[in-house]
Amino acid sequence: MKEKIIANLKKMTDVLSEMVGLVYQGFIENDAHYLNRALNKERIMDDFEKEITASIVQVFKTLDKKKQKEFVLLEQTAQNIERMGDELRSLMERIEIKIAENLFFSEMGVEQYKETFEKMRKSVNLTIEFLNEDKHELLKMILKNGDEIKETVEKYRTEHLERLAKGICEPRAANMYFDMLDFTGNIARHCTNIARIYKEKYGFRIF
Repeated sequence: MKEKIIANLKKMTDVLSEMVGLVYQGFIENDAHYLNRALNKERIMDDFEKEITASIVQVFKTLDKKKQKEFVLLEQTAQNIERMGDELRSLMERIEIKIAENLFFSEMGVEQYKETFEKMRKSVNLTIEFLNEDKHELLKMILKNGDEIKETVEKYRTEHLERLAKGICEPRAANMYFDMLDFTGNIARHCTNIARIYKEKYGFRIF
């Protein structure tokens, strides 16, 4: 049973990585087709998470205390990955609105968002690497990058407010931009959650 759960977790991380790439392409190329493909993958991720939860519930009461803790860790990992998918879906929705309504982001806004997105992608890639290779030193890197993203989001929200006040950006576009920054930061936050969980309970080798 554990092997099946681990296999599904690996599939979830593969889907997550693909989703991140598709969402970025959709934003950069202003093309909703990439977002539709990402949305289909988000549904696949949801199915994997439900299957993992069902498998854990099925065997949980038969396990000893140590094994129960191990399976709780697996479930917490799956939940955080699934929530990253949820945040990506919300991000997709905002990008779709931007495309449909032909909303304009300033050149500075685009560059700052790209920087934020790449920092988030780094957190995702580090988390996937940790889950696959179990390198404890990666946890500190995930946590450090998470702190940097939080600061970046706060900084760029403030700077975008200043551009809005100067009339450089339209209010409707600004609302989409703020949401996109927040959702991107939230994805990294779930990576941070995974790192904290494993840092506190390290000793269970999962993958």
